[in-house]
Amino acid sequence: MMKNTQSAIRNPKSEIRVLVVEDSPTARALLVYLLEEDPEIQVVGQAADGHQAVEMAVRLRPDLITMDVVLPDMDGLEATRRIMARCPAPILIVTAHADSPELNVAFEALKAGALDMVAKPASFGEGGNGDWGRELVAKVKVLAGVRPRPMF
Repeated sequence: MMKNTQSAIRNPKSEIRVLVVEDSPTARALLVYLLEEDPEIQVVGQAADGHQAVEMAVRLRPDLITMDVVLPDMDGLEATRRIMARCPAPILIVTAHADSPELNVAFEALKAGALDMVAKPASFGEGGNGDWGRELVAKVKVLAGVRPRPMF
């Protein structure tokens, strides 16, 4: 008898429900704007710290979470651990430049269950967001179909 695996795979015709976790209001607004420019993506929640991220992930059950690593109260690494333990979801780490101290935390978040990471552009709003936005949306679309298992 063949096992039905359809329930573990998102319907490709439905919108991808995304939770955006970013403490900077400006960066968060840009992420939301770039994601919602695509008709296949709906931002269902926005969190400014790790505690909010965990609570909203449990409550909203998004298809994907974009996660900053430097957050007040609870950083992105700990939030990733808690989300993966309570309600596993694909997590895309959105971090500062590759030469930043944040990079080590981002790699630790990958070990904790995040699926991939993307570096933030050097500065937002200077016309260079087009390629970065396309990369972000492409990663969201690919990763949203992955169904991770609890890590802890």
